[in-house]
Amino acid sequence: MRLSLIAVLLVTLAFTGWRLADVERQRYALLWGLCQSIPEAPRSLDCLKEVQPRTSRLWNLFYGLTK
Repeated sequence: MRLSLIAVLLVTLAFTGWRLADVERQRYALLWGLCQSIPEAPRSLDCLKEVQPRTSRLWNLFYGLTK
């Protein structure tokens, strides 16, 4: 029981870190003007999904946790 709870918590923590890195990547792209912020335009949303302003997801996670 304890081992399965630890496994569930680790998976939840990994998922949260993954999503935080995505949100930080999108925030940074909007902050520096790498993508336009037009909610009505589908291309601006595609840009936010694909832009890679930093070299690694770990940097996105680091800045997301520290800023």
